Amino acid sequence: MGVTIAAEVLRQIAEIYAVEKDIRGTSSGQRLSARQARSAPLVEALGIWLKLQRLSISAKPRLGEKLAYIHRHWDGLQTFLTDGRVEIDSN
Repeated sequence: MGVTIAAEVLRQIAEIYAVEKDIRGTSSGQRLSARQARSAPLVEALGIWLKLQRLSISAKPRLGEKLAYIHRHWDGLQTFLTDGRVEIDSN
């Protein structure tokens, strides 16, 4: 079950990063518009899906701990959706 959940999370994150690849090199305003139109719905769907997974997984196993971590930092993980100057990650 944990492998399936992890694979689905990675698939959804890959969709979000595909948007970032498409908008790389555009202005911050263009990035913000594209993120609001394309990435925000993906992030919202991911957030809902993650909440549902947290309800079905114990908080103790490693996967449960990772899901709890994401939940605690969810607001910060979405910063790139409200500021076109912010990169999706620091890599």
